[in-house]
Amino acid sequence: MSRNYLDAVLSIISRQRTDSEEDSSELNTTARYHCSAEQTEIIYDELDEQGEREGETKITVFPDGLVTIHKTGFTEATMIIEAGKTHPVHYDTMVGSMDMMLSTLSVKASFSAEGGSMKLRYVLDIGEAFSAENTIELKITMRQPECAAHLDE
Repeated sequence: MSRNYLDAVLSIISRQRTDSEEDSSELNTTARYHCSAEQTEIIYDELDEQGEREGETKITVFPDGLVTIHKTGFTEATMIIEAGKTHPVHYDTMVGSMDMMLSTLSVKASFSAEGGSMKLRYVLDIGEAFSAENTIELKITMRQPECAAHLDE
């Protein structure tokens, strides 16, 4: 099924807290956006840390609170995010693979044709050795059409 994607501006603030430290990052980029009664889709491109290899991330938000995040390219993973549920995640990177468990604490999302926002809170467990609470705050706004100047001769 073909979708009409609109050009948008995407802002993501990610925070990760472990027992001993907190880390945060921010991403501001362009994205392709589609919102319908069935689902909202946000697709954006990203580069690896060296700026060499490309990847694509597709976030799909369903009205019942289910969110999927599918990464392809320099990393490969599909994350299923559902409040109160735990799902396995297999994450392939350029330096190796890892298996994790993702336990969702909360999902709050509000989207329309004009854009919207979402806040996800979840815990990632990697075996017995690592556990982190993650918060992702996402905001999407529609890109303004370029201004065209008209001069009279």
